[in-house]
Amino acid sequence: METLDSIESYSDLLGIEEFRITDQGVEVRLPTAKRHANMGGWIHGGVTAGLLDFALGAAVVATLEEGEWCATQSLTTDFLRPGKPGERLVARARVDRRGKLAAFPSGEIVGESGEVLARATGVWAVRT
Repeated sequence: METLDSIESYSDLLGIEEFRITDQGVEVRLPTAKRHANMGGWIHGGVTAGLLDFALGAAVVATLEEGEWCATQSLTTDFLRPGKPGERLVARARVDRRGKLAAFPSGEIVGESGEVLARATGVWAVRT
């Protein structure tokens, strides 16, 4: 049986190469490959939604006080354009509003061309 310490993290599984906190929120970079593609040859929607979930969640985590934790409660994703395997995707996310029990982040993914590929908004439960 695997222990939690032996399981690859989600960011490793997805292939995230860089994560950083900025003045505007967080920025996450993902170099894509063929393994991220759907049967049509474009970046799979699950990869896109997963990257946005990771980025929005990281933005919320950056606001947490000691002893608090959070979890995705709702994620709404708008897919605007398909991504191409081989391009580096950049997800940027920020917390638009934060209360005691919930946070409301939003973000987007930009492709190498600078075009927005997808946007998301969400609700994160915040607990102690």
